[in-house]
Amino acid sequence: MRTKAIHLHSPTPSRGFTLTELLVVILIIAVLAALSITGVQRMRSSADKVTSARSLNQLQIANTAYASDHNGNYVPIIENDDKGTLRGRWYQNQEYLKFLIGDMLDASGIQVKAVPPSLLDPKVYRARGPFYQSMAASFGMTDNGVGGQGTVPNAAPSHNINRIPNPSQSMVFATSTDFRVTYNSRFNYKDGDTKTSDGAMAYRHNKKALVVYFDGHIGELSKGDIKQIDDSRGGKNSAFWKPTAQ
Repeated sequence: MRTKAIHLHSPTPSRGFTLTELLVVILIIAVLAALSITGVQRMRSSADKVTSARSLNQLQIANTAYASDHNGNYVPIIENDDKGTLRGRWYQNQEYLKFLIGDMLDASGIQVKAVPPSLLDPKVYRARGPFYQSMAASFGMTDNGVGGQGTVPNAAPSHNINRIPNPSQSMVFATSTDFRVTYNSRFNYKDGDTKTSDGAMAYRHNKKALVVYFDGHIGELSKGDIKQIDDSRGGKNSAFWKPTAQ
């Protein structure tokens, strides 16, 4: 009886990655990571814009409700006391806040007397943290055409709903670095600004400023768009900057 020979072969040792293959894998991972980060940044940027636009819409809805309860007068940009000392800005006006946030209570059950973080510009809120003064770096109100700010006792400069002939062309609130937006500071914004001064319009959403008009619609404007408005409509005296303009 013949016995079948069995031949045992040593397993071929597995070949590891070459340096070139390793570098290719690392490069692919790096590219995928970069694409992922870019995608997340784009999604966040888009979400920030939507949130800011929604907040601007809420600001004007509350402003219109305030006007209906105050003989057509929108919320004053500032108010002074009997001695002419600043009493508060528009976002500190308690009657306006009632229309904006309602009867909102904090965790301890105390009535909230400031604009909540959910109504701030997310880009500013992340940079400045949770305190209500961030509103002054998030959104500003137009101050052109109301007059009387200074230190005049009881000054309550505001626009009246019956004296705005072009509400669809007249800005009321915009992304800004101050509680107000001024014509002279319309081009002063620098990318990344979160300071609360100088009345600058803020082009922080893909290099565009978000604005809400007196009729409630939202607009996106670049510095080039603002220059075009100035050149074609009369600059500071246009309906965009001066709501009382014809």
